[in-house]
Amino acid sequence: MPAEGAEPVVVPADLWKRREMMSALTIRDIGHVFRLVRQYVGVSQTRIGVAVGLSQGKVSEIMKGAVQVTSFEVFERVAEGLQMPDLARMTLGLAPRNTVPRSGHQEEVTAESQVRTDLPSRYLANLTGASSRAVISGLRHVLAGHIQAEAIMGPPLLIRAVRSQIPVVAQVCQVTRGTDRAEALTFASELLEFCGWLHQDIGDFAHAMMWTNKALDYAMELGDQRIISYVLMRKSNIAIESGDHGHGVGLANAALIQPQALTPRLRAVILRTRAIANAHLGDAASSGADSDAALVEAIAGTTQEEDDCAPYCTPAYVAMETGATRLLLGQAAAAIPIFESSRSQWSLTSQARDHALLLARTATAYAVAGERDQACSLIEEAMPYLHALRSSRVASQLTTLQTHMSQWTKDPYVAELLTRFDVTTESFSLPAP
Repeated sequence: MPAEGAEPVVVPADLWKRREMMSALTIRDIGHVFRLVRQYVGVSQTRIGVAVGLSQGKVSEIMKGAVQVTSFEVFERVAEGLQMPDLARMTLGLAPRNTVPRSGHQEEVTAESQVRTDLPSRYLANLTGASSRAVISGLRHVLAGHIQAEAIMGPPLLIRAVRSQIPVVAQVCQVTRGTDRAEALTFASELLEFCGWLHQDIGDFAHAMMWTNKALDYAMELGDQRIISYVLMRKSNIAIESGDHGHGVGLANAALIQPQALTPRLRAVILRTRAIANAHLGDAASSGADSDAALVEAIAGTTQEEDDCAPYCTPAYVAMETGATRLLLGQAAAAIPIFESSRSQWSLTSQARDHALLLARTATAYAVAGERDQACSLIEEAMPYLHALRSSRVASQLTTLQTHMSQWTKDPYVAELLTRFDVTTESFSLPAP
């Protein structure tokens, strides 16, 4: 008889198809996967640990949620140790291992179908340092397209595509050495940070922080202060949106620990983040000082020659964010001219989400200030941008706007406008994280 811990874990096939299991695999919540296996299979943490190559203590921490699994290597060990079928593996973001019979009956596995099924895993296994440069170059083009598309339509349709690239990049980082390794680490940090942003913009802050932490790991290994500071700023932004404003200030301070190493645009985007956190905390003086400093840096950034991660941080963008801090501080009248200054400078580019957010914030400021006609005009202007867009931050602002517009619902025009507005903003219904 084998020892208790050495007995294999046999998971019934129907458990992998349960809704809660598929949901856990989709968001890569290995703690939930382990809890479901223990609940329905009745195995101990020790047996799960032996199967997947983890200690009982580590399994316990993962099941409690104290530790999040983010390593591609651990995902693979979990999938192999629990003998996940291909559907479960692919839902977790891993390559399939076997062909899957259709219609419940066994079918012949042809050489062509076997090659087709094994291609992703074989491709990953055969990646070498020599081939990594071409892989990163190709994925950079793909990521650039994703970034452009996300600015127009929001994140939901892109999350799976971006996450599917993470195992490839992780493998590239494992096998790349020498001068190409810095390029691999740089791209890995950029991809993981973007993945974190996608989750943040659908309101999934836990996974946004998880992927951004992984981006910071790559940035720290790279040792590039500009990338480190940018990712710390993104962590600050996630903390602020999730309600942890004090931590947001601390992370922004950490991002500015070496300001002389940063470009003007990077300093600007970090300062505006800290300004928003201070506004949430009710510190009007600190928020105002940071906003003023951010605008000075953003203006300087219009002539900087060096590339960085924040080309979007223009004076118009900083003005929009400054207006948002005034709204948070209850200063709608002061916010209006700042928003209008931003609108006058705004470039009608592909940044549909930011433009929609600017219009919604400006309309909110007018509504709070009692300026009904101006608020209605801006709602009319914003609606064309909302049809294809999905964004939790814009959706949140629209909810606030509707609340303030409700004071005029007895006016027939406002009532009709809000009805059309309600129909349009129904498109903001986001998938559950």
